[in-house]
Amino acid sequence: MHPSLWLTVIISGAVGGFLDSMAGMGFGALSSTIMISGGLPPTMVIGAVNLAKVGSGLVSGLSHWRLGNVRWPWVPPMVGAAVTGGVIASLVLTRLPEEFIRLVIPAVLMTMGGLILYRFLWARPVLHPVVGSSEQDGPVILGRPLLTRPHRRTGESRLTMVWLGSLGFIGGALNGLSGAFGTFTTSAMVLKQVGHPRFAIGTVNFVEFFVAGAVSATLILSAPPGQWHWGLPAA
Repeated sequence: MHPSLWLTVIISGAVGGFLDSMAGMGFGALSSTIMISGGLPPTMVIGAVNLAKVGSGLVSGLSHWRLGNVRWPWVPPMVGAAVTGGVIASLVLTRLPEEFIRLVIPAVLMTMGGLILYRFLWARPVLHPVVGSSEQDGPVILGRPLLTRPHRRTGESRLTMVWLGSLGFIGGALNGLSGAFGTFTTSAMVLKQVGHPRFAIGTVNFVEFFVAGAVSATLILSAPPGQWHWGLPAA
């Protein structure tokens, strides 16, 4: 592969990682956009982005778990639905003509970019204390609050299993098509849920590890022999 394409991959990873660290989302959307516009095949781009997110998702998910930011009742419905949506979208991606994919993925990425702008410029979520939040229980270390008070399940009635499953499935499908999972899923949870945003961010980061692993494995196994470049996710 031409050195300019390697440079494109390295720049996209650095810029995407910088944005993701600042905003909590956007690595997949931005890095995929840069690499596709640089001339790399869309299927290879989505696979490389998701494989790179497996490592970062593992570290991020474990960190959020240790800090008590993962809401365990939300995880099973989101993981199952998100992995299903991601695998289905990945299989569809491998069976579409590349010319068509190059038209569809930019549209998906533009939608994700618009969602990011909406989330940070106009959206104002309403926050209320929920179980495990810093407003109610104080600081949380290793998943346990330092201060204990009577728990009130103020948020669970707002987040049904059906809603979480639907959200996970759509986010997983978008991840399989564009590499963008947190952009949609985190934004939707922060805007709709009751409670501190750290629970939405922590739970989505934890779930993203499983989704990225399923999508990258599907794309790698579906790729023709000799056409997968392991150096791309490493870069």
